[in-house]
Amino acid sequence: MDKLVAFFKNVWFRRTVALLGYGYTIFIAWIAYLCFGYFIEAENATPLFVLYLFANIVGLSLLIISRKQVLTQVNSYILPLLVFAIVICGFGNWYIVVPPAAVMAVVFFANSSNETLKTVLGTLYLLMFVIGIVGYIGISTFMGNISFTGVELSHRDRDYEKLSSDGKYRIVRYFDESGDRTLQKYYVEATEDDIGIPLGTAKKVFGCKFIYTSAYEGTPKDLVDWSFRTLDGEKTEVLLVENIVRENPYLIKEIDANDTTSKSSSSVSPVNSSIENLIKPNSGTDEPDKSDASVSMPTG
Repeated sequence: MDKLVAFFKNVWFRRTVALLGYGYTIFIAWIAYLCFGYFIEAENATPLFVLYLFANIVGLSLLIISRKQVLTQVNSYILPLLVFAIVICGFGNWYIVVPPAAVMAVVFFANSSNETLKTVLGTLYLLMFVIGIVGYIGISTFMGNISFTGVELSHRDRDYEKLSSDGKYRIVRYFDESGDRTLQKYYVEATEDDIGIPLGTAKKVFGCKFIYTSAYEGTPKDLVDWSFRTLDGEKTEVLLVENIVRENPYLIKEIDANDTTSKSSSSVSPVNSSIENLIKPNSGTDEPDKSDASVSMPTG
């Protein structure tokens, strides 16, 4: 028993534990990154939360055991910045926010650093959280929900998802309350940017491409779907928005501005030519021929 106690009190053991504590810090930084640009979809929410809670408990144990080490003292001053990012980016998802916030608070007060330094930094961090949270709530109240991804993840239709034939892209839908009516907004996301997590998937939302907005009538309609057209002799998968062909926004090639200005006004740019070919289906297709590929937002 004495040997076991001596082992746990050994300075090199505690330094090793303190170094392992940075693994928890990296984990929290990763969670902040997911909260910033991803939609977390769990296969089963309860086991995923239990696993997440367990990871935070392990992190807390490592930091408490090594609380007298300088490495852990420095770590305890890094964690508040990462937790603040989780609070702002994942505001409202308290099952994600609360565990690391609790670990941060306990470790901050338990570490054995200089009390004056702890008081000063503690005051600054407290002001950061208070001002940040109050500012977030105030802006959300008067200007609507804040989203760093461009979409409000809480409005995502979890039951709506259409994958392309090759599985590289998906169509998703969001509902948005606008006055006395509900709008449905469609976006395309690239599945190759998704991150697999235990018991779920983190789907990349940041940088998703907007497609179409329409009024939601309360009944499900397939307004956006995948279709095929032959372009330059190659079969290409495109978007069909209410029977109007739209090119996949991820596949539209950018044209250098200098090249476009050097062309004569009578010439046709590659993108315009591409869209014209897409909008004019081959005779073998049974889709209607549309001369106007633009889709306007409903006004009434």
